[in-house]
Amino acid sequence: MFSALRHATLSLLLAVVMIAPASADPRLAEGTTLVENLVERIQTVVAAEPTPEEVRAETNAIIDEFFDYNTIARFAAGQAWRKATDAEKAEYKLAFREVLLSLAETQFEQFRTLEYTSKDAVAKGNKLIVASGMVHDITGKYPDSVVSWRISTRPGKPIKIIDIEVENISMLITQQQENTAIIRQNGGKFQALIDALKEQAQSIKTAE
Repeated sequence: MFSALRHATLSLLLAVVMIAPASADPRLAEGTTLVENLVERIQTVVAAEPTPEEVRAETNAIIDEFFDYNTIARFAAGQAWRKATDAEKAEYKLAFREVLLSLAETQFEQFRTLEYTSKDAVAKGNKLIVASGMVHDITGKYPDSVVSWRISTRPGKPIKIIDIEVENISMLITQQQENTAIIRQNGGKFQALIDALKEQAQSIKTAE
């Protein structure tokens, strides 16, 4: 019996030692807190019943505070980003952001019935962590979904969200694929993507 107890104790100690390094990583708690603060911020905005103009202003602030927009915009442009001129890059970033803001104006209300519960967070090297949670629609209209937030944790830089995965589908990669397809369909012209984004933003506003 003593031998069994000693074995159980040793197994427990080994488990603690193996778990401790990941649990001790302060980035995991920081990343989870970042996501929870984002969710709380959105819920606060929704509860205030904002006007479309207020939603746009809040979304703009949320993007700057919680997301690494420059990295997201650059990655979403795909390989074509490297060949784009500085002027094209600047125009593209404005057009891409306008699409996000226009979508927020029309879809922000959907957050009213959603609840988010944090589950876990794991480190992916020293520059990235993934925080995951569950989204629940209190009306039952939509099924529960697992959401993973890819968070940049580059040394010396503030932590920022760079991608959102819903049921293992990356929103950023999906956007990159769509953008790349537009550029390819237009002979590799980066300006074609800019024009398409502007048209998309306008169509969203028109449909309001």
